[in-house]
Amino acid sequence: MSGPAATDRGEVPARVRDAVAGVPEVGTLDDAFLLLTVDAQGRVDVCLLSRTEVETTPSSLRVVVAGRKARRNLRATGRATFVAVTDDAAHYLALRVLRVLEDDGAIGAELEVERDLLDDLGVELHPIRFRVAENLAVEERWDRTRRLLARLASEDVAS
Repeated sequence: MSGPAATDRGEVPARVRDAVAGVPEVGTLDDAFLLLTVDAQGRVDVCLLSRTEVETTPSSLRVVVAGRKARRNLRATGRATFVAVTDDAAHYLALRVLRVLEDDGAIGAELEVERDLLDDLGVELHPIRFRVAENLAVEERWDRTRRLLARLASEDVAS
């Protein structure tokens, strides 16, 4: 096994882009991703995201966060770490907040990749997964999520 290998290339790795692409289907097991933030006292907050709440560009992630602590931490520090597990590797993306939009108790954030750490263990790994319940889209307010991600994408095109 080897430890994490860092690159400062500022790109979203293809395996991460592939992992977050698509839409979860009801009844299936779907991957979940970690968004780690830190508060002013250095305490880590973990926010679990589905791929519904994440989009990628070549150099950034767009995420929708409803958790109160994660929203506060993103605004206060302007930093986060995104964790995705794919096949035999874990990807840790060090992120910097570029911009934040608000909508009805959630934020949409554009996060620039500053550093990509690849932890290529050489052993089979399995991502965190959840069963996509029929009512999840309503409970998690995926309509709001789609609205925020669309606003982030349209404002990106406009600039």
